[in-house]
Order: sequence, then structure tokens, then C-alpha cells
Amino acid sequence: MRNVIKAILKVLLIVFCIIVIGVISIAGLRAYNYHKYGNAVSLTEDVTDISQYPTELEGIKVEYVDHGAFQGFHLIPNNKKYKGIIVCYGGSDGSPFFEVARKYAEEGYETLSVFMFGMNNQPKELSKVPLEQFADVLDYINNNIEDDDPITIMGASKGAEYVLNLAAKYDEISNVILLAPVAYSFSGLNNDNVSSSSSWTWENKEVPYVDIKKASFGAIFKSMLFPMMIGSPVTFRDIYAAALDADENRDEKLIPVQNIKGDILIIVGEDDQMMDTLSMAELIKAHNSNTIVCSYENAGHMFSGDGVASEFGMRMKLGGTVEGNEKAMVESGKVMKDFLEKHHSK
Repeated sequence: MRNVIKAILKVLLIVFCIIVIGVISIAGLRAYNYHKYGNAVSLTEDVTDISQYPTELEGIKVEYVDHGAFQGFHLIPNNKKYKGIIVCYGGSDGSPFFEVARKYAEEGYETLSVFMFGMNNQPKELSKVPLEQFADVLDYINNNIEDDDPITIMGASKGAEYVLNLAAKYDEISNVILLAPVAYSFSGLNNDNVSSSSSWTWENKEVPYVDIKKASFGAIFKSMLFPMMIGSPVTFRDIYAAALDADENRDEKLIPVQNIKGDILIIVGEDDQMMDTLSMAELIKAHNSNTIVCSYENAGHMFSGDGVASEFGMRMKLGGTVEGNEKAMVESGKVMKDFLEKHHSK
């Protein structure tokens, strides 16, 4: 009996030591990672606060547009050098990509900076956003912009998913620029979490989507739960890949890019840790031959910083290096400039 008790106590001691070592290791890793990633760029901001956007810009007339589901800005250069209009959408925060619209307005393009959700006459969150919202943008263009052809529409990340769906539905869209896009429609986002519905609707029906929640627990633990335990940046790349692998009907969730008539320019980082956007870009090109893919080494999901950002208190690995992202920003800027000049020169 005494030997049995000794054996049990020995096992308990070993278990206790393992737990202590584990706790100390996790605490040490958290301290190290908090120090290492303490200066991660924060992506959290209230993009719907209209007061933060300038109402006056030198050489540019800025108007806020409240036209049904079209909520955003109309930027009109005093000296319009290019024909047509550029429509800009941001990412999963629903931002209107104002700085990009401003940049091109400064170069002589007439631009629209458009909110995707979160404003008047729009869904409050990135879930079941009607693609028909773009009809109000077109109506505004038709009634307020005399020189309205061509229409180039651009979007980044989740905004690129939105833009690609729009271009597959609206023939009025002449050309498309996609930054870090996907080839499928995915789940929406609800209260900073993955929703149980599609990101988009069309004719009051949810657009078929890949459910991110169907990703395997192994992928979620490896890419999100464990990194959160030790204070390391999470990565969503493998989670999206696992969700796709788990969906036997994923081909039905492909965005019908073959319906897009105009040219498509895709900009991606080869080290994108949010998603394998290079493979997504190649898949889009496989279904639409009018697609140009420009990829950049050592560049991530966003072409800025050291590849790590913070949002809602969670660090995220976006990919790329400082040098790689800076180089990609410069080189992709030239590519987009040439693309726009080709299609919008008078």
C-alpha cells in the first residue's frame, strides 16, 4: 500500500512540475512577445466618424454624399486631367479608402470614396451587405458626373471581395483594381467575430459563401488560440485554407469573375499571412483571361510596417518585412498609375 501511495505522489509531483514549467514557459513567452510586438501598428479606429475626414483640400472640392445606400465622399479636382471616375472601397473596417481617393484626386482623377457598411441606409456590420448598394452609386454618377466613362472600381482585402462581386453583377463597371483579394465569397463579420451568414446578399438572398467556422480545430488552435496564449501574433492564412478544404461545395462559392467584361489588375504580397492571396489571384486569372497579377516578394497583406498589426487588442501577422513592404508599395503604385492612365487618359 505504501508503495502505491509513493507511486501516486510521484506521478502527482511530475504532473505538478509539468504544469509549473508550462505556466512559467507561457508567462516567459508572453513577456517576450509583448516586448517584441509592443509597437505593432494599431488598425482600430472609428472610420465612420465623418469629422476626421477633411472637408477642404487644396485644388480639390470635397463633398459628402448622402444618396441612399451611397454614403461617402466625392472628390473633384479643379483640374480634371483624366476622363471617367474611380470608385474606392477600403477593407473589413468598411472604410471609404479616403486617402487613396485623395491621392488620385491630387493627380487629376475624379474619385468617389465609399463606405461599404456602418453608415445611414447600410447594414451596421459586415454581414449580409446587399450588392444592390452599388445601384445608388451608379445613380449618383449618372445624375451628377457628366464625364462618367470609364468607371474603375478598386477595393482592398474584404473590400476587394466586395468589388469583385460587384463587377460580376454590374456591366457598368469598366475596370477593376484588387488589393489582396480572394476568389471566393466568405463569411461575414459580426461584432468583431465571424458571423453565421454570408458577407453579401443579392436579390434578398445570401451569396453562397465559404464558412470560416468550418475550419478544423487543429488549424484554429495552431494559428489563433496558441498564439493568443503566448501573446504572439495570430495568422488567418491556414484558417481560411482549412475552411476551404472542409467545404466540399467550395466551387459553388467562387465569385463568377468570368462575367467581368473589363480588365482586372491584382496586387498581392507573396508573404501575405492573412490569406494565400497569390493563389487566389491566380485562380481569378484562370477564370478570366483579362486579369493581370502583380506579386511582390517579402510583402504581406498590407504594404506597410514590419508585417504585424494590432486590432481590438489582438496582434495579427500580416506578413512581409519593412523593406519588402516599402518596395512593394512603391512598385505597385507605379503599376496602378500605368493601369489607370491606360484606361482613363483623355
